[in-house]
Amino acid sequence: MVLPLIATGLSLYGTMRQRSAEKKAAEERKKIGVLEARQFVSELFLAKSEAIAVANRRMDDALEAEKQNIAFFSAKIASSDRSVNAYLAKNRKIVGEDISNIERRAGLVEAKYAAQAATAYTYGQNAAAGMRATSNANFLSNLADIAMNLPPSVGDIFKSKDVT
Repeated sequence: MVLPLIATGLSLYGTMRQRSAEKKAAEERKKIGVLEARQFVSELFLAKSEAIAVANRRMDDALEAEKQNIAFFSAKIASSDRSVNAYLAKNRKIVGEDISNIERRAGLVEAKYAAQAATAYTYGQNAAAGMRATSNANFLSNLADIAMNLPPSVGDIFKSKDVT
């Protein structure tokens, strides 16, 4: 009679340990989702700063080129002011389009990282919820198996004895 009680106790202990481990794994998955989301947000800000740096470099290159063009055209006496101004205006327009394209690409990258961050966070939460649900189902199934495998002698312990 003692051996079935010990076996039942060990089964219950194992079931509780399994449930505890599964709950811990679910919490870890939830934390991983949060960390992944934070990583994507960090990459979003990195992409923003890189886009700003690229746009600034493009603007610096354009200003340097404009200075060189003005110096070149100033040295040429035959150049008319209208043609020089038209040339410089066209270059400024091209630079403006380039910077607009850089900003547009940066916006798309930002949107991508924002979506990935939201997805990672949501997936982490959902995965953790699924793991917890599975843990509960396993726990109840294990308890049912233990109860069904109890020998009748163990069940007799819990029955009330009529003393009349």
